[in-house]
Amino acid sequence: MTPRTRIARIPAAAALALGLATGPGLHAQTHGSLSGRIIDAGTGRPVADVTVSLEPLTPGLLPDSRTALTAVRTVVTGESGLYRFLTVGVGSYRLRIERIGYRAALLEIEVLRPASGGVSVALELDPVALEPVHVEQRSAPPFQRAVNARDELDAARLSAERQRQADFLSTDTRVMTYADVMDGVTLGEGDVFRALQRFPGVGTRDDYTAELWTRGAPWTQTRVTFDGVPLFNPVHAVGVLSAITPEILGSVHFHPGVRPPALGEGAAGAVDLRTRPGDGNGELRGVGDLSAASAKLVLSQRPAERAAWLVAVRRSHLGVLTSGLDRLGLDTLDLPYVFHDVAARFDVAAAGVQLEASGLWEEDRLEGDVSGVLEQTRARWGNRAGRMTLRTRLGKHDLAQSFGASRFDARTEERVVRTRDAVPSWTEPESRNTIHHVEAAGQLIGTGPGSRWSGGYDVSAQRIDYDGPFPRYYAVKPDTTMQLQYARSLVIGALWANRRSSFGRAQLDTGLRIEASDAVANGGAIQASPRIALRLALSDDHSVSISAGRTWQHMQSIALAGPSIHPAFHATHFWLAADERAPAIRADILNAGTERWLGHGWLASMNAFIRAAAGLTLPDPAPGRLGRRPLFVRGAGSAHGIETTVRRIGASWSVSAGHTWGRSEVEIDGLRYPSSADRRHVVDLMAGARVWRGLRAAAAFTAMTGAPFTRAYSRSQQDCTDFGFGCEDPTGSYIDVYNAQRTPGYRSLDVSVQWMQRLGRLEAGAYVQVRNVLGRDNASTYAGSGPIARVQRPDGTHRFIWEDRFEQGLPRMPMIGLRATF
Repeated sequence: MTPRTRIARIPAAAALALGLATGPGLHAQTHGSLSGRIIDAGTGRPVADVTVSLEPLTPGLLPDSRTALTAVRTVVTGESGLYRFLTVGVGSYRLRIERIGYRAALLEIEVLRPASGGVSVALELDPVALEPVHVEQRSAPPFQRAVNARDELDAARLSAERQRQADFLSTDTRVMTYADVMDGVTLGEGDVFRALQRFPGVGTRDDYTAELWTRGAPWTQTRVTFDGVPLFNPVHAVGVLSAITPEILGSVHFHPGVRPPALGEGAAGAVDLRTRPGDGNGELRGVGDLSAASAKLVLSQRPAERAAWLVAVRRSHLGVLTSGLDRLGLDTLDLPYVFHDVAARFDVAAAGVQLEASGLWEEDRLEGDVSGVLEQTRARWGNRAGRMTLRTRLGKHDLAQSFGASRFDARTEERVVRTRDAVPSWTEPESRNTIHHVEAAGQLIGTGPGSRWSGGYDVSAQRIDYDGPFPRYYAVKPDTTMQLQYARSLVIGALWANRRSSFGRAQLDTGLRIEASDAVANGGAIQASPRIALRLALSDDHSVSISAGRTWQHMQSIALAGPSIHPAFHATHFWLAADERAPAIRADILNAGTERWLGHGWLASMNAFIRAAAGLTLPDPAPGRLGRRPLFVRGAGSAHGIETTVRRIGASWSVSAGHTWGRSEVEIDGLRYPSSADRRHVVDLMAGARVWRGLRAAAAFTAMTGAPFTRAYSRSQQDCTDFGFGCEDPTGSYIDVYNAQRTPGYRSLDVSVQWMQRLGRLEAGAYVQVRNVLGRDNASTYAGSGPIARVQRPDGTHRFIWEDRFEQGLPRMPMIGLRATF
């Protein structure tokens, strides 16, 4: 094997030796190393204190070396002039060699298969340019998804897992690649959040939502960040689709437990989304996708060696499709609804400084009537986020400084909401729900033999403004006479540090994050978050780990609010900022796990976790009439469980099987109830195989036990007439024992077939996906309870028989799409 290596620019006299060899065992299949020696061209002696940086260039949901503010790994040579980078996987890399007094050397290396090799360079004071050195193989274009790129994608998945093991000591951290998204059989087009639902420890509400329930905690306790900037409920179509186009991402890391101290917030978990730089050697590259729900176009270019750009645009077309069918005489549901998202990143480097800028604008709009559901509606909601980062060298350290901002905005005018008989219709007044967030963050990374450390700060200011109906907790008609106005500001400053030390086969991460804010109800003005993780390698392929840490979440959602088409299908949440009356969530997490490579791409893992949370804001659980209850009551939560996964990642076929057993509860006034996000058992099975040339098939099966719900009743004047109860107070909403009931269990088998064919530089193809192949009548969201009979008791009194009603899940539903890359 001889990968193609090109010396992009070396203004020095260099002796270059690139030796590649694959060793025995699994390591040769999954990762390699890059090492070499830096010498003085005039004397031939080793050069010490040379900074050697390795920057991954391969984009597209491939492994990043870090999840913090930099993706560059850096080492400094000692007296021997030697440097070495471990776990170098498939992809493109830029090797930068710098020392004061010498001209910098810059190399670009493209490798198709993982290897162990050496690059040695001799530096001179006077620049001498060398001709490019070519080797036969090179990696395929990053957008290439045809069969000849499948080996790369699968090798990238193996490399991503190895890189994840090197970067994070806790075995419950997850990494996602583009291949994982496509084999996850999401909802037509690739969807990052729905693919994450296939991971162990993750559940969800039903077919209609991309929201994540992390280890029995609700969606709002999992913090999603876009290049470090928080997003609030970043989903389209009232939660059906994620609002992030996967092709713009360079890395996705999911932390359901202890995470690096650079990541704050997220009491139950954190989804760290990082964009990728543009790619190519001057030519324009792109991908277009037309699915049943939307159309998207992603364009990328690197017009110069130190400049690149990437733009992704997506827009829904359901409204256009239904109106077109209507003009053809077909009876369809008019959908005056549209969503769009635009994401972009720009990179430029000059004079030892790198500038990165990225942004996201995603929005949903509903204007008009939906027959039998909504009338007289004008509503819009969505996120906007932007970030700018400067990177440079400070002596022997990497320095990054970022500035970012995000805004969530949801507004609706007065409208009429139509529902089924169990929940009478109502007129909902205007509402406004806005969250502003601005931040500044800095990070300094140092390297040294046997240890690695990093530290930084971040300062954020947030403001919540809400003016609208009182938040709704249950599947009942809301009291539209109750209005709520809420405005709070929150400023948080944080310092953090992390150090990694190695002791033979053991590695230890110790970290501390200290946050300062106005005094919060359960934490004072200073909140400390210590974190520790220990990983012990029992062999080259088998390791065990234990990690523990604390996380604070200063903003939490207590109920649904804002635009909705049903009490359970909503666009926004009502968020509460921690202050002297409202608590912050303090979550303490312990995880113990083991993982082992079994050979031939098989990886098995098991994790046991415990989470204890204090400072939860919850609805008043007392049974009876809802009426005017307090905005929230304080409570605590606990969760524990075991996650087991076996995966096989290969060039021709991949398979995974996972099972999660868990229990999640909340405690209010000394009484314990199941958490609303509790799923006792979740089983996920996935398989993907290359069938023939450009044809690939995938299947995914999910089974979950039912989720708790609180039985709720909305009585009406008609109920009084028909059943004769409550006539002294014929209208009103009532609840039973909090979360005492469970929805029926859930089962779904989903399959997809993808086909791609090369046509010169263009690759074109199609995909077909069928959701719920077995045609199961899965019950979806609980929609309230209604009386169906009155039975007279022997003593002359009456009892009433109630029926629980659920929205129907997705039927057997085929979806098709077209995709092209160039």
